[in-house]
Amino acid sequence: MKLLDRLFCICFLTPFIAAAQAKATELVLLDNRVSEYQIAIPDTFVNSGMAESLNQTARLMQIAFLANGAEVAVIAESERIKTKPTIFLGDTQFARKNGVDVTQLQDWSYIHRVIGDDILIAGHDHPARGATEDRRRPNWDRVGTAKAVADFVREYLGVRFLYPDIAPYSPVSAAAKVDLLASPAIEFLPRKKVVIPDTLNVQKTPLLRLNTSHPSGGGFYDLAHNRFPRVDEVFGGHTWERAVPVEKYWETHPEYFAMISGSRKEPVVGKAQYCLSNADVQELIYRDLASWLDRGYASVDLGQPDGFQQCQCDACKDLFDTGDDWSEKIWLFNRLVAQRLSKSHSGRDVTMMSYILTAQPPKAFDAFPANTCIMLTGTNEEDIAPWRGIDVPRGFTGYVYNWCPNLGTRYTPMRTPGFVEDQVKRLAANRIQSLYRDGPGQLFGLEGPVFYVMGRMFDDPDQNSARELLKEFYEAAFIDPSTVFYMRSFYDQLYHAIALYSNHIGTRCDVWTYQSVQGEGRPRKTVQDPFQLIAFLYTPNMLAALDSDLTQAEKLASTEKVKTRLALVRTEFEYVRHLARVVHLYQAYQVLPDDSSLERLLDAIDARDAFIAALYDERGNGRPSSNWSHVLFPFAGHDAKHLRLAYDGYQEPYANTCLNWDTDAVRNAPTIGTKRLMVSRINGPVTLDSPRWEQAAEHSLMFVPPLTRLPRKTTLRLFRDDTNLYLLGSSDLEPDHPTEFPPLDRDQALNNQESIDFYVQPQLGREVFYRFAFGVGANAKYDAASGFVTDPIDPRFGKDDSTWNGQWQTESRIDAKNHRWQVLVTIPFATLAVDSPSTGTSWRANFGRNHLLPRGVVDRSIWSSTPSSTSMDDRGLFGEVVFE
Repeated sequence: MKLLDRLFCICFLTPFIAAAQAKATELVLLDNRVSEYQIAIPDTFVNSGMAESLNQTARLMQIAFLANGAEVAVIAESERIKTKPTIFLGDTQFARKNGVDVTQLQDWSYIHRVIGDDILIAGHDHPARGATEDRRRPNWDRVGTAKAVADFVREYLGVRFLYPDIAPYSPVSAAAKVDLLASPAIEFLPRKKVVIPDTLNVQKTPLLRLNTSHPSGGGFYDLAHNRFPRVDEVFGGHTWERAVPVEKYWETHPEYFAMISGSRKEPVVGKAQYCLSNADVQELIYRDLASWLDRGYASVDLGQPDGFQQCQCDACKDLFDTGDDWSEKIWLFNRLVAQRLSKSHSGRDVTMMSYILTAQPPKAFDAFPANTCIMLTGTNEEDIAPWRGIDVPRGFTGYVYNWCPNLGTRYTPMRTPGFVEDQVKRLAANRIQSLYRDGPGQLFGLEGPVFYVMGRMFDDPDQNSARELLKEFYEAAFIDPSTVFYMRSFYDQLYHAIALYSNHIGTRCDVWTYQSVQGEGRPRKTVQDPFQLIAFLYTPNMLAALDSDLTQAEKLASTEKVKTRLALVRTEFEYVRHLARVVHLYQAYQVLPDDSSLERLLDAIDARDAFIAALYDERGNGRPSSNWSHVLFPFAGHDAKHLRLAYDGYQEPYANTCLNWDTDAVRNAPTIGTKRLMVSRINGPVTLDSPRWEQAAEHSLMFVPPLTRLPRKTTLRLFRDDTNLYLLGSSDLEPDHPTEFPPLDRDQALNNQESIDFYVQPQLGREVFYRFAFGVGANAKYDAASGFVTDPIDPRFGKDDSTWNGQWQTESRIDAKNHRWQVLVTIPFATLAVDSPSTGTSWRANFGRNHLLPRGVVDRSIWSSTPSSTSMDDRGLFGEVVFE
């Protein structure tokens, strides 16, 4: 044979030889609806819960075969047919015989290994390490083999975990109640033949050891998407109050609590501040952490209180010689605690919280003890960068705020696939090992593709991409190419609409807050009007386009699973559409506040309320639909009032908007609006009985519907001199009113007591507000200030801080004969940090009354309001106060 012919033969035959060799090195698990394999699970388990979890894990794999026509038996290891090839799951004798000790697999690590014709799939399966009595924060068994099987069946058997298969707080064993084959949560893609390489030998350690939220989950969906529940660590929190609870220690040890403004006052439960220099407080914090480790936990958390306020006693100032540098003071204290725990509980870890005051690393040292992990409460580049070069032996954990709304709602979509793709890459590059999702993300109809991308990106951040993972999701969820086409268009348009919010305006993004002039003034929220945000994101044209795509997809849906998934998308979309329609019609009413505009708005509110009501049964539970194992929307624990946005949440200020109007009361209510008043000048102070009050203009408050009783009139008169502002309030009472009112503590909230409320912004160029409330009882005074807390992540940011106490006086009396309460309030201008106002000076302010009725019912009235809001907390309602 000529050399050229030989070369041709070699070149031509090599691919066929290679292909034959490739086929010779594969195991055939399934071929044309037939499988020779059996599935074996361990003969014994540590408890019944673990046994059921492994049974359900095996059933998942069994159904993956059944979906492709093959019946594969699940048996105990000792009952297997030894002449048949076997897929061994978990801590079997086969695994041990082949040198696999699953107890050495760290966290959620697992093994996929071919041994002869058999396959070993195993993770570390063990019960929860620590005990807890908190149902809302359960500890979980670790079913590492379930993670191993979920990844295996996705990789080789075409299983796609699209939505949660079981309800939150449910372990893998809960899948026993679910028809996994029929469940719309999972898609089993058809496979005619399934092969794996006979050289398969993978030991994988997921990037995360913990990825949880409230509510937490631990089903196949969660494990497949690297959403790992808490097993053996106490993760993330403000722990000082856990160690030194107010209820237990205030009465006997008030010295444990912070001295603020010269005294130690009884803290509000959940908001306590502490005297860190107190040796007992330090000991109690240590003992709290040690107690968790004694219960079996591998790691505990350590963090200062939220809304931190420093103790102002001399001992605290001298603590660690840091003076007023409380950031350094806390870091030095935390280091001492970690050093002590390393001696008393060797091999266990402590996770310290880097949050607001401790956002920056310590200055006094750059290496933490060997048992230390740092929890970063910000995971953007600017949050991570300062920690480079700091030795943190146990690495970092972090908070992500993806689904913590910023003037949006928890029931409207917040993030895009591109956002989470970039985020996961950043987290992986910076060794973030655990996550707490502050805001869980539960909108599976509208954000299902986003959750899918985020979960799968953690499988391989370098090789996976949002582009390919979206394709994977759409094709599995909607099957038919025409349906896929319209749903891809639907989601593309939706994510385009929210991209600005997702990538920039959302909580902790780069323009969440801004400064108009760098370095001047405190940061402002970029968006301050939630209706402005909703109207911008969901324009009428956008909503129409989304509806068109979704309608086409619904018409083309060919399977029950696809129809069920589209029904979930439709329900969540209709919620958004009803919300946006009310917002748009309210803005139209603002532009043209006539009867026709108002009636259209009220009709839209009624329609929205009816839509929400229809989501619940007569007992107030979410209505189940089709083959879902649980109701995905509305969320568990969220009643109709939640969906109406009747409760203000963190950065969800909707309770006092038109969304919660009593539409019948509004249809019958008198006209309301913003106000303006003049304050006359007098010489010298006035008294409660001064005849000069007859010369002051009288201003009436408007009743806030609905009213429980007949309206009771409230009027105000104002004077000023060079030093003070004087306010005279006169309020009608019920004919059967009490003649005496109980004394109240200073700064006790008065919004549910008989009281008058004065809210004022004395300098229009500064975002500083003062609030004065005054009641009938002795010392019934409340004052607060807003604008002095400048960190947006501080829970006091933009809110009234009642620890501010100003100098001002009240004089009050009851006129029993005429059933009237009168009060004189004197507020020095110096208390408001302003000079005596010159003629023509304008302030912004509002006045309100809380009228206490029997059984704690309160009727309210207000001076300045708008058709959309009658809340004293709404600064946008402020009227104008002009000084003569």
